[in-house]
Amino acid sequence: MKPRPGEIVAVVAGLDVSPGRLAAMRATFTAREAARFVSFAHEEHRNRWGAARGALREVLGAALGQAPADVEIRYGPHGKPYVDGLRFNLSHSGARALIALSVDCEVGADIELPRERRRTDDIARRFFTAGEIARLFASVDRKAEFFRLWCCKEAFLKATGEGLSRSTRSYEIEFTASGARLLWANGIPDAATRYSVFPLDPGDGYRAAVVAEGGGLKTRLVRWP
Repeated sequence: MKPRPGEIVAVVAGLDVSPGRLAAMRATFTAREAARFVSFAHEEHRNRWGAARGALREVLGAALGQAPADVEIRYGPHGKPYVDGLRFNLSHSGARALIALSVDCEVGADIELPRERRRTDDIARRFFTAGEIARLFASVDRKAEFFRLWCCKEAFLKATGEGLSRSTRSYEIEFTASGARLLWANGIPDAATRYSVFPLDPGDGYRAAVVAEGGGLKTRLVRWP
């Protein structure tokens, strides 16, 4: 489970778990996590958040050789989480979670369950660059490409740790025959060579992506448990 140097491990976990498994996951939570769990008003959202957090603790524990409850998650600038000896990022949507792991570079992950009623063209015009919009509107399957691109852009924000403090129109991503690449990013002169973009296919109609700070990287997709 632990990534090798130069490798990004992308873990896909299902979130609709049995009551017994969810209870076991909750037993590993800190007081802060337990309070967050009970704060959700909707049972499905509460249980899926708990399963995502529990899966994260299991995956981190497996990578670090620790019990899930013993994993100490810390937070850096802009609230980006990390643990000693490992960089990671978590995203979840619908009934799936994506966890990206690395031992030697910052990573960002995003997974999305496409929604048929979402006005993707309007969202693209508001949040994508002119080049991204032109390529998107010229694609054969515009809705599918929208979510692929959205995941890549969100993963980049999470990799840098800037989150919503950076505009989604301040950097541009282009799909290629082998995957995707970052063309430029305001304020990061070497962005095109500094970051790697990996669109992923987690199955069941979901879209996902991982962005890592580094070049020459490889990815490994793992199903959990």
